[in-house]
Amino acid sequence: MKQFAKARMALIAVTLLSSPSVGHAQQKAQSYQPLSNQEMAQMGIWDQWVKTYNELTAKQKAEVMRRHINMCLDSFQLTDDQRTFVKDFTAKYVNDGMYDADPEKRAAIQREMQPIQQQATSVLGPDLTQKFFAAKPPIAVLEAVKSDPAFK
Repeated sequence: MKQFAKARMALIAVTLLSSPSVGHAQQKAQSYQPLSNQEMAQMGIWDQWVKTYNELTAKQKAEVMRRHINMCLDSFQLTDDQRTFVKDFTAKYVNDGMYDADPEKRAAIQREMQPIQQQATSVLGPDLTQKFFAAKPPIAVLEAVKSDPAFK
């Protein structure tokens, strides 16, 4: 009986000691937290983010979006269907044309994307849809792309 009690206590101790590391691993997996426009405004960084973003070329803006989406893919738990949806969307729409200066071209792309944007909510849910497609990456991502020689 004493051995059973000792074994049980050892099991409980091991469980308790391993729990924080499991919790830490889950937190680390979600370490990337894109910010909404409102959150950036409250932090006082919105104006600088917009200024830096507006200085980027269409090619750089597309790369910022690709990096943002990849960080989201790495950070959030997704089903295979959700992951496939995001990757397909990225491959089809996240390119220089999406950020073209011509308002007619941008409007045409927006019209084409409309049904897919509506589908995103049903596939990803409202929270992940916001994080992937409405929230913004930190300004450090913009600055990294801006200074990357591959995107000048």
